[in-house]
Amino acid sequence: MFTFPIVAVRKVIDQGIADAAQNGGFRNPYYGTRPGEGEKSGVWLVGDQGVYLCSNGKLAEGARPLVVYSEQCHPDGHPDWWDYKRRHFGADDGIEF
Repeated sequence: MFTFPIVAVRKVIDQGIADAAQNGGFRNPYYGTRPGEGEKSGVWLVGDQGVYLCSNGKLAEGARPLVVYSEQCHPDGHPDWWDYKRRHFGADDGIEF
């Protein structure tokens, strides 16, 4: 199980709404392979270098999304993050919408 501080999750959601309003909508969770599918408001659970949440609001050129790492799987704050990620998310990188 992954847990996130609720205040930080609310900030991610608010930032995603602002990004979408400023930049024309929402990003595609399928890396553009299925245009028009999944381009709706939401958050992504991302397994990468740790596990984190980010919104899918479109970003300005060169901008990075606001992310919040799970309390169990932050690469800078939890020494066993890789084992935890592999056990609960899998070894591969990925996105869950």
